[in-house]
Amino acid sequence: MKHLTLIFFILMLFPSLALSEKILWEDDSGQVVLNDDGGVSFLYGDGGGSDTDEFFSVQTTPEPLDLPTPAAFTFSKTVKYGDSGDRVRAIQSRLSELGFYTAKVSGGYYKVTKAAVKAFQTHNGLNADGIAGRETQELLFSSDAVPADATPRPSPTPEPTRYTLMVDVVNQITRAYTYDETGEYNILVREMICSTGTANYPTPCGTTIMPKKRARWGYFPTWGSHAQYLTRIDSANAFHSVLYSEPDETTLSVKSFNALGTPASHGCVRLLVSDAKWIYENCKAGTIITVYEGDYDPEYTMALKPTLNMDTLRENPLPAPTPMPVYSRENFPTSYRTLSKGKTGTDVYMLQMRLTELGYYHGSVTGGYYGGTIQAVEDFQRDHGLNVDGAAGKQTQALLFSAAVDTTTPEPLFLTPIPVTAEPTPEPTPVPTASPEPTATLSPEPALFVPIEDNVG
Repeated sequence: MKHLTLIFFILMLFPSLALSEKILWEDDSGQVVLNDDGGVSFLYGDGGGSDTDEFFSVQTTPEPLDLPTPAAFTFSKTVKYGDSGDRVRAIQSRLSELGFYTAKVSGGYYKVTKAAVKAFQTHNGLNADGIAGRETQELLFSSDAVPADATPRPSPTPEPTRYTLMVDVVNQITRAYTYDETGEYNILVREMICSTGTANYPTPCGTTIMPKKRARWGYFPTWGSHAQYLTRIDSANAFHSVLYSEPDETTLSVKSFNALGTPASHGCVRLLVSDAKWIYENCKAGTIITVYEGDYDPEYTMALKPTLNMDTLRENPLPAPTPMPVYSRENFPTSYRTLSKGKTGTDVYMLQMRLTELGYYHGSVTGGYYGGTIQAVEDFQRDHGLNVDGAAGKQTQALLFSAAVDTTTPEPLFLTPIPVTAEPTPEPTPVPTASPEPTATLSPEPALFVPIEDNVG
């Protein structure tokens, strides 16, 4: 009764409404339909209707509408919520014919029409997104469309997405896997160094399904920064490139590039431009994303970190790996330089192999001296009464490679290390080494600014 009182009140104040040819057929709440004669239909939607509401409608004879026949139908454009016009009227009329749409044919695509399109899609085995795209319209206007009162068409078995993404927040590495002949995602396709969220803005661990939303450029208003190739992880975070001050590749934040391999974002996963573009182009909606805490292995992370080409403002390709010497007593070093964080070379490789043999080192043997090697050296120094500083000087290495610390006669170890390119020298050698297949430097593309309004970054 409260609805009837409201109707009469409105009509008393605005009697011209009853004579209006076009008023509001579907409002944004999907609740009210005003007919040409002033009658009102209350429809159930998000605006507060319930199962106990009465449904009031005035049946009128619709104006004739030329519907496209199956042979005559030609797809022109996708139609979605908020659109209006003859194409919407044709869709509403066809949905009405098939028993999915019971409101007035208005030419306005709002919640009632969207719900009818979703019902048609579900009943006809299509992806039910409420958007009338090419596939939906072609079926809708064909003789193959299944009416609402007929047996639904079964949905096809969905194809698995080609890739799954694993984000290791401990080691700052994102890995892409594809499936093997058994359907398991066991084949490693790509490894990508990244920056996930800091302690204040952590990237949430767990499993999500990649949404559709993505953008060529994104803007983070809270932080005043931009990024390329945004692909959503969830409603708040995304994969994207390193940062820029403007949607222009010449405004790269070198700081964000240099921070790759360490937590530095506000929850998003920052990547090299080439890696962000790869995800944007290859990982479709529905891709499974797992964010997890891996086993600490900073040496492996640093083996994936490239240097920046200041001319192109893109990464330099990683150096090609070179073979390492066989690990055996005959190849133990006899002269020593001090090894510390950031040093690389065959002497670091031999040090890591020896620490592995003695049970101190458990990470990847890369020939790069980083956190895992430092911790192993500190443990060795502590156990043997040496000064504990994490740096392998002459005294530490002389004892480490001596027979005095052997628990058994060492045999050659045949591990599968990640080789490095540098030989030991008195000075630090160039940046590490082995890695997955290098990614070619890409030329900049025109900026297409698409703002993202969430506070991500």
